Amino acid sequence: MTWLYVLTKTVFFPGTFLKGFWEHLICRALNVQIFAADAYITRNRLCGHVSMMPAPTARKSFFVCFWPMVLNFLIGFPAFSAGAMTLGFLGVDVVDPLTGKFCPLFLVYVLLYLFGASCLCSLFPVVEDAVHMWRMHYGHDSKAGAAAKVFAFLPACVMTAGAYLEKYSVTFLLSVAFLVYWIVT
Repeated sequence: MTWLYVLTKTVFFPGTFLKGFWEHLICRALNVQIFAADAYITRNRLCGHVSMMPAPTARKSFFVCFWPMVLNFLIGFPAFSAGAMTLGFLGVDVVDPLTGKFCPLFLVYVLLYLFGASCLCSLFPVVEDAVHMWRMHYGHDSKAGAAAKVFAFLPACVMTAGAYLEKYSVTFLLSVAFLVYWIVT
């Protein structure tokens, strides 16, 4: 656990909170036992996640990892895109070039960018859940069928790799790099 991970999750609390909420909701819908869901934002490795029992089947373990990621992406990507496109490519600035006055829409687009980035920095499951999902599908004692293994392979690769990237705050660093690129250009 790195201090940067906790800092990222705390700074980007809207996406962190939403990710915890989606995990909680999906676990309840799939009847996966939850240990603790009293605080989605904590100062440990479960920041933005709920503490749950490992899902008993390959299908449930996949959906517990997959659906919160998809829901956070569906909310975060449009907001991030709207903010980034408007600020970066359309050139909306603090000062309106026609009137020379403060442009209040600038703040709206900055907030959209930050909200979208917070959702996109909290996409992936915690590493233990991703590894459990991988073992349930591709482990030596896997009971998953061939069709499930084929259809779940790419999403499982993305979720497992993304879980490690998020654990080491690479998603946050990419967001900062995009912001710096946008400011410089």
